[in-house]
Amino acid sequence: MGYFRTYTEIDLGAIRRNAEAIKAYTGKRLIAVVKADAYGHGVVPVTETLRPVVDMFAVATIAEGVALRQAGIREPILVLFSSLSEQAVQIVAHELTPTIGDWEFADRLNDVASKIVRVHVNINTGMNRSGVYWAEAVQFLNRLQTLPRLDVEGFFTHLATADETDKRFVFIQLDRFSSVLKEIANGGELIHAANSAAALAIPEAYFDAVRPGLSLYGVYPASERPIKLEPALTWKTRIGWIGSIAEGEGVSYGLTYKAPRQTRVAMVQVGYGDGYPRALSGVGEVLIGGARRPIIGRVCMDVSVVRLEPTDNVSVGDAVVLIGKQQNTEITVDEVAHRAGTISYEILTQIGARVPKKYI
Repeated sequence: MGYFRTYTEIDLGAIRRNAEAIKAYTGKRLIAVVKADAYGHGVVPVTETLRPVVDMFAVATIAEGVALRQAGIREPILVLFSSLSEQAVQIVAHELTPTIGDWEFADRLNDVASKIVRVHVNINTGMNRSGVYWAEAVQFLNRLQTLPRLDVEGFFTHLATADETDKRFVFIQLDRFSSVLKEIANGGELIHAANSAAALAIPEAYFDAVRPGLSLYGVYPASERPIKLEPALTWKTRIGWIGSIAEGEGVSYGLTYKAPRQTRVAMVQVGYGDGYPRALSGVGEVLIGGARRPIIGRVCMDVSVVRLEPTDNVSVGDAVVLIGKQQNTEITVDEVAHRAGTISYEILTQIGARVPKKYI
């Protein structure tokens, strides 16, 4: 791999085992969500790893689907969000499975198709960001039947609160979804609603398939942990400089940290330009020599500074763990997200392009 100032290690075996565990636990078909570069884990290696396990892949954009086709992925690829009419030709050319959420796109797709196109219909049951509103869905679906080159393979909905402690609105959404399904003459072959949180905690949301994303990568979306998941990503960097600052001296931009006494410090080679959150300034921790060491001062674009203990036996070039285990200590992505005031999804997907991935 050569020398890299900061990099991630991705355990592909863990991702496959997580998928197998979810599929066994739910007993349903598996639609693997690999959008946003497989949540920062690298979409092509992840999809290649999951091909023997999953029944369908799901992405967010046409470009993501096209990239998978160009990488040789031939399994069905569902584009989870409604596309623009001008993208219909691309969808047909690359044999993607589009989501129907409005009439204009459906009509255009039918016009450009030279053969039958399998589609899924997004029923908006309360997320209110896309899809056909549930109270109007039956009428819409009856009209959709007039488009001869569209084959409605599936129906789905997005659950807004499956990862919340209070899941009452989940069941309101499921009731709305089920009421639509009861009225449809052709119910489709693939009904799905369960994201990661619902797959782990709400069997009523399973239908024909579950649609996990975050949990594939070994991160729990909520407090329920009915099966063992293995975190697949470790994020590492290196010590780039070691120094000592006098009592009262500051550190980094703005000198927001002042040393209370003579203090050993180390510069670590990661910053917000790599996707390491600036919000961790003064509150984050890293692992050096298997021990937690605090970030002091502001996280910079390219580097950050941590406080060492006088007894730390460290050298320039030593490994530093940002997310993952070192010896017997672990910093999870959930902890990093909590300290940064965000969610684990954002931490993973914001790891930058200049952070290379090493696959295990």
